[in-house]
Amino acid sequence: MAEDLGEKTEEPTQKRKDDAREKGNVAKSQDLSGVLLLIGGTITLWAASGWLMGGFTVMLEQVLAGQYAPDVTSPDSVLATANYAAVTMARYVLPVLLIAWAVAILMNVMQIGILFSPQAIQPKLSKINPLNGFKRIFGLSGLVKVLMDTMKVAIVVTVSVLTIKQYNDRILVMPYLTALQGMAELGRMMVDLAIRVLAVLLLLALLDFVYQKWKHQRDLRMTKQEVKDEMKQSDGDPEVKRRRMQVQQQVAMQRVSSAVPDADVVVTNPEHISVAIKYDSDRMHAPKVVAKGADYLAMRIRQIAITHSVPIIERKPLARALYKQVEVGQEVPPDFYQAVAEILAYVYRLSGRQAG
Repeated sequence: MAEDLGEKTEEPTQKRKDDAREKGNVAKSQDLSGVLLLIGGTITLWAASGWLMGGFTVMLEQVLAGQYAPDVTSPDSVLATANYAAVTMARYVLPVLLIAWAVAILMNVMQIGILFSPQAIQPKLSKINPLNGFKRIFGLSGLVKVLMDTMKVAIVVTVSVLTIKQYNDRILVMPYLTALQGMAELGRMMVDLAIRVLAVLLLLALLDFVYQKWKHQRDLRMTKQEVKDEMKQSDGDPEVKRRRMQVQQQVAMQRVSSAVPDADVVVTNPEHISVAIKYDSDRMHAPKVVAKGADYLAMRIRQIAITHSVPIIERKPLARALYKQVEVGQEVPPDFYQAVAEILAYVYRLSGRQAG
């Protein structure tokens, strides 16, 4: 019934996943990337806080001392001060921004690996179609996203309010502290608040990541007909494949039927493998495998050999080795010369004829 209705009940094949990835369609949580970026930025700011404060303090001291603006009414002095302040801030802020940028790239690589998809950045009319945008915003997925974002904000606000209430007594005594003590106390409370908020956001982001993985897998599901069509494209039509195997079996049978009667001996496993060997000293440098087969074909080789009075010798290790290492029409490798020569000599003695 599901097949008739075209329902997507089948798990996606690897080819479908690869095609989706080439188009830039991958499971990715924007929330997780954002949270990890916030965590990386927070850790970077915390680690570099002393260095940043020291740099900004020196800058303010020099600006307030009038080192770059001895005459505040002079446009050149004001411009020099502004230029010094901008360069100093850039020198201290840019490293932090670069680290945050590197963290953002790392977070994306951790989620989806290294991916460059030209198809994902190609301009498409569907991306700028107002109707599609309206559906994304006001459709079911848009409504779910709004509800989820609202819930996240509510949770973060709740955690923040509870944390601030916990610090109520410490906040009340801050006016009685010195400036440095007050800044240190405020910094400790802000770090604690940031840790709690980021922990909550990280938990929510991990849940979103799991959901995105599940949703991506569900969206890539296929109908039974799509799976069949893909198998035909990748492996060929099963019917054509079956006919090709039949033709190959017929060709193998014809080769066996013509080659085995002229063989000198058939070496067997004997249950599963048969190898027919022929040696003509006038035309061959070494004995040659003229036919081989396993299972049904091995049995057919033995039947033909019996019909045409070709000797059958059981040598299990030799039969397995020849079957695996020597193709039909190839000469026996030197490693097998002695074993094959002994068999041929035995066969020639039985038949009362000379070798070759």
